[in-house]
Amino acid sequence: MKDVTSTSFGLLIAFLLPGLVGLYALSFWWSTLRRVFDTFLTVESNVGLSVMVLLAALALGLQVTVLRWVIFECWICRKDRLVPTDFAKLGDESKLSSFRAAVDEHYRYHQFWGGMVLVIPVLWLAIVWEYWGGLTKLEISLCLAALVAVETITALAAREAFHKYVTRAKYILKGET
Repeated sequence: MKDVTSTSFGLLIAFLLPGLVGLYALSFWWSTLRRVFDTFLTVESNVGLSVMVLLAALALGLQVTVLRWVIFECWICRKDRLVPTDFAKLGDESKLSSFRAAVDEHYRYHQFWGGMVLVIPVLWLAIVWEYWGGLTKLEISLCLAALVAVETITALAAREAFHKYVTRAKYILKGET
């Protein structure tokens, strides 16, 4: 039986969370979205609004995934990839089960961190823009240094998770443990 919990958690972190962070960041520039988030984050929120916010976040998260795929899988990690013939080896149920575990344990985290690399700068810009007048040059410099540090660590984590996913998947597809 398929492990619904780990698969659901993986999909949640891969698509929904980056989309939710990105949507929140956009709310700093889009007043209608800001009002929606202001309501969404209170007890006045209802099921319909919650579903709409989550669906919008999921849609944005899927769009972020396209950019993440281009940046990480087609450019940064282009030497670490699986080829179409690798997937033909997934006919064996034990290989397929192990491969799904590798996806849940490594690839979903790569998707999350790669997506966050794209939405964190948008959130940072939104917050700095919101408080620009009240920040000193030193505070802006410190915020920029923090952004660079967080972006670097997150990008490295995304790259490493993708590398681990490909490495483990290749072992599984070769029949190794």
